[in-house]
Amino acid sequence: MTMKDTPDIHCDAYREVAEACRDVPRVLHVDGDGDAALVLATLLVPETQVHHAASLAEAVRAINEQEFALVVLDPDLPDGDGADLLHNLSRRTSAPPVLLYSARHPGLRTPAHAFLPKPWTSPRQLWRTVSHMLGLSSASLQELPI
Repeated sequence: MTMKDTPDIHCDAYREVAEACRDVPRVLHVDGDGDAALVLATLLVPETQVHHAASLAEAVRAINEQEFALVVLDPDLPDGDGADLLHNLSRRTSAPPVLLYSARHPGLRTPAHAFLPKPWTSPRQLWRTVSHMLGLSSASLQELPI
């Protein structure tokens, strides 16, 4: 048997992982804080596929190139105010819901769908809010620390 005749196990495994990723909702996390991005990604994976944008420019590019089921936004970004992104998203007909996750209170007239105060929100509450906004089951909730 030659190399050509052997099945490519790695390719099959990659295809399975890629297929599984297609079945989970895509979340765009817009936050200039890399530590917060790591915490959110750790909390939400594998139930979601998290894409991190560290700047307003990266977020705009990601939204123009891909579709997301949810945007988690901290508007305090190094290259601009994320509130501009929020208002631009609210004008789109097929815009994803937006969770403001910020130390800055949004006020009453924000077009965001939900707000959680950062850093005072527990991982459990963050998971509950995201899973509710995405319509996910809360089966993994029991595993989260309080």
